[in-house]
Amino acid sequence: MTTNHQIITSHLEAAIEMHRNVELGAWEHAITALALASAAELPLLIEEAEGIMGRIDHDYNCKWCRGKLDAGTPPQSFYCTN
Repeated sequence: MTTNHQIITSHLEAAIEMHRNVELGAWEHAITALALASAAELPLLIEEAEGIMGRIDHDYNCKWCRGKLDAGTPPQSFYCTN
């Protein structure tokens, strides 16, 4: 029998893998995980889903991370500060 935790975790893993491979559907898995974690009142998994959604949103919307170097992040920055 699959538990709520396992179902939510599988959605989170799918979201991470799809985002890593630049596949569509990552956001849908993350939002599903957030909805399920919220319904099951699992705060750690809610936080994890929100974090994954934040990463997806950042990577999609950040001009620097999308390769547009005129975004203002200095070249000496090791990581994006936007």
